[in-house]
Amino acid sequence: MNILNLRFEFTNPFDRWDFFKNLGCLHGDMGMYKAWELEHTYYSPLLLDCELSLIHRCDHPGFEIGIGILGYGIHFRIYDTRHWNYDLNCYEERDYSEYFEINH
Repeated sequence: MNILNLRFEFTNPFDRWDFFKNLGCLHGDMGMYKAWELEHTYYSPLLLDCELSLIHRCDHPGFEIGIGILGYGIHFRIYDTRHWNYDLNCYEERDYSEYFEINH
């Protein structure tokens, strides 16, 4: 569920190149179920980009903020690593071993 989702985007309508490149990403853990990411990107049509988001009761909820100028953008995110169980109305940690066959 989105609690807050603000986005402002001003693009160049004459840019037919439409080029995207991830320029780098840093990430880490902040505790048992919390993590962070910092991403730097380039997307050619964007002239100005601002984003603020706060989400809750969904997979990987958290806080996001991003800003971009002349195609270059920085996006920072703090999020929960758990998934939301809609049947039980609570967060749960998933065990992925059932999805992948592990050979010993």
